[in-house]
Amino acid sequence: MKIKIFDLEFDADFYYIQRDSIVETIKVNNRTFYSKFEKIDTPPTPLLIKQHLNRDFIVALPLVTNNSINYIVLEYRDDESNHFFYILKYLLKSLYITEFYTYRGVQEGLIQTFIPIKGLTLEDTYKEIEKIKQILDFKLIKRYKILPDKNLPENYNKITLPIKKM
Repeated sequence: MKIKIFDLEFDADFYYIQRDSIVETIKVNNRTFYSKFEKIDTPPTPLLIKQHLNRDFIVALPLVTNNSINYIVLEYRDDESNHFFYILKYLLKSLYITEFYTYRGVQEGLIQTFIPIKGLTLEDTYKEIEKIKQILDFKLIKRYKILPDKNLPENYNKITLPIKKM
């Protein structure tokens, strides 16, 4: 089912709701992941999105579905000068990425930049992610997280929906 929030459109058959306590423990490659997100096996609805925007609860959607990815997402903490945003904008332009959307996340000071991925295979998408990571690391920027991450369990390749367009 297609779900729309701001300029973003997701194709998801299920969603996640954040709970107050740990819902799931996942062990992968000698690492343990703890998740507070409960998977709900029904498609998200416009009412659910409205409740998320009202902060009744926090909703997350999967980034990898049916071996395809709709968006690469960069998450970072806002600083007073918006320094990271301007560097990111310049770096994406240098990679010929001109289409991206930036929003405020549900956590205080969280900025989310969504880069639409159209027609790329899973493997090619992960190559694009590596290019972006290399450039950000080259510029000594360490305060970001980029998703999806092929080294994380599938349940961790989800994104909390934004709450405000920038």
